[in-house]
Amino acid sequence: MKKLVLIALLAGGVMSCTKQESKLPEGSIGYLKAKSANIDLTIKSMTTIGEGDSAAYRATYAEDAVFYDNTDTLTLDQNVSIFSNMKAKGATMKLDKIVDIKEMIYPVQGKDTLHYVSAYAWFTLTRGDKSTKVIINSVDKIENGKQVKEWLRYDTKNINEILK
Repeated sequence: MKKLVLIALLAGGVMSCTKQESKLPEGSIGYLKAKSANIDLTIKSMTTIGEGDSAAYRATYAEDAVFYDNTDTLTLDQNVSIFSNMKAKGATMKLDKIVDIKEMIYPVQGKDTLHYVSAYAWFTLTRGDKSTKVIINSVDKIENGKQVKEWLRYDTKNINEILK
């Protein structure tokens, strides 16, 4: 009987901890994850740029994805054409390091949960004997395993110099 009571108490304790963990603290609007399938998707997208695999890059996005590239708004085709043009000019862009990446999850009552992956990454853009570091801050909105919106911020000065 004592064993049965002990098992019941342990099970109740585990269940109450699980319920508490799933609740957001008061005043919270969401939470962060350091590892997830959505983070892996963003990493795959950033990695395929450097590999020059436009089909694999394109496959990480929804066909109607929208890019907010600094002050420009682009479609998926327009975004992919940027990398095609760079490749035609003999330029490559390689992911060096992801300094910070996390998934931000926002449960919205009565609606689908919102998922965003925020990343701060260093790339090297190379053309011939010239190269420059490019630091890109990106936020990807992800739905159903595809990136549907992407906000990008980076300095274009050195990129434009190399691509002249």
